[in-house]
Amino acid sequence: MTFFRFRFWKEAAGRTPRIELNSSKQPQATLSLHKKRKAMKTRNLFKAIALALGCATLAMTTAFAEARDIKAHAGSTFVNAPVEFDAHGNPTKFAHTVDGVLRVYSLGNCTFHANVVAVPRPDGTFALSGTFRITSADGNTTLDGEVQGATAPDESGNPAFANFHYDVKFTGGTGRMDGARGKGDIDGFGITSPDFSTGKATWLLQGNVTSRGGHDE
Repeated sequence: MTFFRFRFWKEAAGRTPRIELNSSKQPQATLSLHKKRKAMKTRNLFKAIALALGCATLAMTTAFAEARDIKAHAGSTFVNAPVEFDAHGNPTKFAHTVDGVLRVYSLGNCTFHANVVAVPRPDGTFALSGTFRITSADGNTTLDGEVQGATAPDESGNPAFANFHYDVKFTGGTGRMDGARGKGDIDGFGITSPDFSTGKATWLLQGNVTSRGGHDE
C-alpha cells in the first residue's frame, strides 16, 4: 500500500487551494530498480564468461582432434662410441648415434636421426634410452620422440647380431605433426662390425599420434 502526505495551504486571496502530493514509496522504487539493473548486469557478465570458457574449451578440443595411426619401416646405420669406463678401462656407457631413412605411411619418405645411450648389462645385452627426430623429405614436417628399450641376443647365436625393442613416446613436432603426442613401439634387429664401433639395422615403427597438424592427403 502507498501512503501519501497532503499539504494544504491558501495562496493569495481568491485562489483555489493547492494540494501537493508526495509519494513516500518513490525512493524505495528507485532503489529496487537500481538493484534489478545491477543484477541483470551481473548475470550478463557471468553469461559472457561462461560463453568465453566454452569457446576456449571447444577450440582446445578441436585443436587436438586429429588422431592417426603411424607406421613406418626403416633402414639405418649407427656408430658406437664409448664415453665412460670402469676402473679397469672397460666401457660402461656408449653413445649410440643412429642415422637412416624410413617410409612413414602418413608422411612419405623421411630421414631419421637418434641420440641413444647404450649401457652394457651383465648378460651381454644393452639397456637403451634416448631421443630421436623424424624429418619429412620436403623438410616441412618433423616428429620428435623419446625411447626406452633394450637389446636381446639373436636366436642364431651369432654375437654380431642383436634384436632390439623400444617403447616410444612422441613428444612434439612441426608442420603436419605440430604438437604431436602419442605412444608407439620399435622392433628390429642389427649387426655390428667386429670391433663393435659401427653397424646397420632394419626396424619397424608403429603407434598412434595426435597432433594439431593438417590432414593426411
